[in-house]
Amino acid sequence: MQKAILKSQIRDSVRHQRALLTKEQIRCAAETLAQHVNNDGEPELVKIIAQAKTIALYKAVNGELSCEAVSEHLLKQGKTICYPRVKGDTMDFYEIKDLEADFSLGSYDIPEPKQDMRKIYPNDIDLIFVPAVAYTEDGVRLGQGGGYYDRYLNQYGAGKKPVTVGICYDFQIYSALPVESHDYMVDYVLCVSSEEIK
Repeated sequence: MQKAILKSQIRDSVRHQRALLTKEQIRCAAETLAQHVNNDGEPELVKIIAQAKTIALYKAVNGELSCEAVSEHLLKQGKTICYPRVKGDTMDFYEIKDLEADFSLGSYDIPEPKQDMRKIYPNDIDLIFVPAVAYTEDGVRLGQGGGYYDRYLNQYGAGKKPVTVGICYDFQIYSALPVESHDYMVDYVLCVSSEEIK
């Protein structure tokens, strides 16, 4: 019970801080993230992203750090990009070629790939950008509470797994988080600092 209360408090705090961001700060953060992904981020991660052929991203809502600028860069580089669509308790990814025309409003009022988009199967995804409410620096993740990414990522067995990258603002980094055994840890955390978007 105490853990559930703590999770709720952290979610409320982060959502409040995201709500304070201006449109200009959100736009600047998206561009800064794209720069980190393409050239001036951690060299090992920049190399991994450059080598990935199929990359999964997400549509930002409620002040989340946006992947839009990253997606634009990846499309220009000839990468296959895909976004999630939710059905019941499950989530699958579908290829996107046009960041405007290929979406319609879906579950939870989040833009999702239209019904006629090509499904991308789990073993074909090389890298996934994973949204969350909060992270620790070593990759522990507190999600929105629906468990969609945890279920999707935990389906991978001992075979090929995608590289997972959590992206967030610096105020979403915590020293420790109240998580469960099924909460999926990400391989890398890519952070945009408040100093970069002033």
